[in-house]
Amino acid sequence: MKIQFDKATCRNLDSVMAMEWLSTNGLGGYCSATVAGVNTRKYHGYLVAAAHPPVGRFVLLSRVEDRVTVGATTYAMSTNEFPDVIDPRGYENLLSFEIQAGPVWRYQCGSAVVEKRILLVQGQDTLIIRYDLLETAARDQVVRLQVQPMLAGRDFHTTTVGPHRPEWKLADDAGHRQMLLLSAAECPLPVYISHNAQRFNQGSCWWYNFTLRQEQARGYPDRDDLWTPGALEFGLSAGQPAVIICSTRPVAVEQHVPLSNTQNAYHQRVMSTFAAAVPGDEFIAQLGAAADQFLVQRGSVSDKHAGVSVIAGYPWFEDWGRDTFISLAGLTLTRGNYDAARSILVTFADHIQDGLIPNRFPDKSSEPDYNTVDAALWLIQAAYQYQRYSGDAKLLREYLYRPLCQIIERYRDGTRFGIRMDSDGLIRAGVPGVQLTWMDAKVGADVITPRYGKPVEINALWYNALKIMTLVAKAVGDTGRAAAFAALAQRCQQNFLSKFWNASAKCLYDVIGDDGRPDASVRPNQILAVSLPFAVLTGDQAAAVVETVRRSLLTPLGIRTLAPGSPGYRGEYVGDQNSRDRAYHQGTAWPWLTGQFVSALVKVQGYTPEARAQGREILAPFTTHLLQAGLGSISEIADGDAPWRPRGCIAQAWSVGEILRCYWEDVLGKAPAWPHEGSASLAGAPPAAAMAL
Repeated sequence: MKIQFDKATCRNLDSVMAMEWLSTNGLGGYCSATVAGVNTRKYHGYLVAAAHPPVGRFVLLSRVEDRVTVGATTYAMSTNEFPDVIDPRGYENLLSFEIQAGPVWRYQCGSAVVEKRILLVQGQDTLIIRYDLLETAARDQVVRLQVQPMLAGRDFHTTTVGPHRPEWKLADDAGHRQMLLLSAAECPLPVYISHNAQRFNQGSCWWYNFTLRQEQARGYPDRDDLWTPGALEFGLSAGQPAVIICSTRPVAVEQHVPLSNTQNAYHQRVMSTFAAAVPGDEFIAQLGAAADQFLVQRGSVSDKHAGVSVIAGYPWFEDWGRDTFISLAGLTLTRGNYDAARSILVTFADHIQDGLIPNRFPDKSSEPDYNTVDAALWLIQAAYQYQRYSGDAKLLREYLYRPLCQIIERYRDGTRFGIRMDSDGLIRAGVPGVQLTWMDAKVGADVITPRYGKPVEINALWYNALKIMTLVAKAVGDTGRAAAFAALAQRCQQNFLSKFWNASAKCLYDVIGDDGRPDASVRPNQILAVSLPFAVLTGDQAAAVVETVRRSLLTPLGIRTLAPGSPGYRGEYVGDQNSRDRAYHQGTAWPWLTGQFVSALVKVQGYTPEARAQGREILAPFTTHLLQAGLGSISEIADGDAPWRPRGCIAQAWSVGEILRCYWEDVLGKAPAWPHEGSASLAGAPPAAAMAL
């Protein structure tokens, strides 16, 4: 999909400040800002590097202040927002913006057209900034470029103001070489800036009071100070680009791989994934490129045993277990990246404790959090999906089988946070003050959507997991467990149908409380009782649930978390954190749920061409969304009310993964068949419809 904007769009300040671009390096690091060039978030930066990949991220090079002089006239390329003023206004000189392997701007600077492009090198904390003189009307006119690197050196969750500014130092002899070495005791990573400038004019100073309008809107500190060591000066001429490389290690300009080679490697890695299977389909090609951004290495670059993980969302999330396994099929399996899927499964299986997997690997601690009831059940579903696509029976039968059995048996017998199987075969969970399901917003000690008891989607996942593990146990010859799991599945389904079905509303209750009282709120969690491969709900009841969700919850950019008109409904996700958290699961729409809805819709209609066409129509608004907010990706959430503005993270793993998965599987019908009892793939043969990409 071509992401490109013309002069008219680029010179509309409100438009270009609302559109954000993102490039990632596979280590948890990234570069991101707005099309205007203004940093509107504390998370924006040209080089944001992970001190402990993929977490511990620091904003190193925040941006650059750049300007072009043609003859005696200077033209700004930068745009800054300060309190009550935009200065300079480089966006007014923009001719175009597009995304290739990274962002590309073209500026009209008098008689000259100057192109600026940024490329983040995969597998390195290395950024390349390149300026090219494309044309000039007066060939004998001198064109000069001045660039000031602007450094932050702070944790990306913070801003730099007042006495908290780091003490940056420039190496004594750096001004005499084509490389600057910058360091600060407060920043764990050094910054090397190499260049082919004709001159470096040392003049270190702080620039104060950059305004971050997105932080202001979200109720956070919205001022940031940046430090510059001085200015690099270049002479620009056709065929002689100005190059700046910013890295956490010394990378000389003459040593860097030619930009064209790096760009070609990018296109080969992410843009050609679906070319053979779905030629000309720009939507799935762009989703494939977006999917690649979330896959990261967990551990040091030098560690040969480092695993793969998934960043839940950019710019601020870490790698979360629940998000990882909901998105795994879309991010990896549809793209034929079985090695990454295998590594992710192994990484989390190795971290199982008491039948639970980490909910997240946090930034500020080496100890993972285990406060989730659904992530382990999603792991079992992801392992089944992996078997479906790859046919790798060895991983499931020899490596994962025992950890997955541990999950089932600890849920059955009881584990942390009150998670246990009740006498009716259903799973209950919850302790005061802790929210274990994905609806996890809290304000202080106040849990906004308390779901203590038996949540509907947890029990749909439980039934699905029991059926999967029955098949696997039979395949490995563990007849005792196979019989036990099958009996649990039967009891679970029988009591699920009797306790969760709301006959008057023709849908499912959301939670059965510990007192036996059902919560009749119309929420999207019930769709999992239809969408999962082993659906606990079938026939007319399944069709009724799909219709209820379509009628009450479906929006162009996601499924609402609560039906309009319900007590506590909030259709806009705005304001400070308190206000936003109270709307997070009270009407806000989530794109990832659209994937589950499309799967359920197509299933209940028998996978007919007409059903697949309906699925395509439901996904159509996302083609427009790819040109909004986080360019080329799908946002975390959207307002539940029109005009359904995108909110939250600009790029979310399960949003991208689920839209990609359901488009591939349910709209295009490209997935292999599910493994079943006696299936050749469970015995070790590859699935008949598996596609080698």
